[in-house]
Amino acid sequence: MTMIIAGLSPSVLASSDQVNPQVRSDIQTSSAQVAQDAQKTAKVVQTDTITISAQALKMANDINVVAKKASTVADEQETLRLANDKADSERNEAQKNAVRAYAAVSAG
Repeated sequence: MTMIIAGLSPSVLASSDQVNPQVRSDIQTSSAQVAQDAQKTAKVVQTDTITISAQALKMANDINVVAKKASTVADEQETLRLANDKADSERNEAQKNAVRAYAAVSAG
């Protein structure tokens, strides 16, 4: 059994710019265009900035301070409510125990 391999044309083995010199100039032009487009994008990104005044920063800080105080007050109120609920529960339990003790002493 014999295999026949067709010979490859020199144009297949050559790079595209060797076969067609116009390709080289097109590649160079497109590379330059890509680089130019990338620089434009970078310039657009560089100009998109925001300036925040000292007054705006102070106002934002003041709002944060007020919010933190309100949060602290709410936390303190919740803690006080829980403490009052616990005290009420203990007082009710003490009253129930006192009623049971009185009933036991009265019955005996």
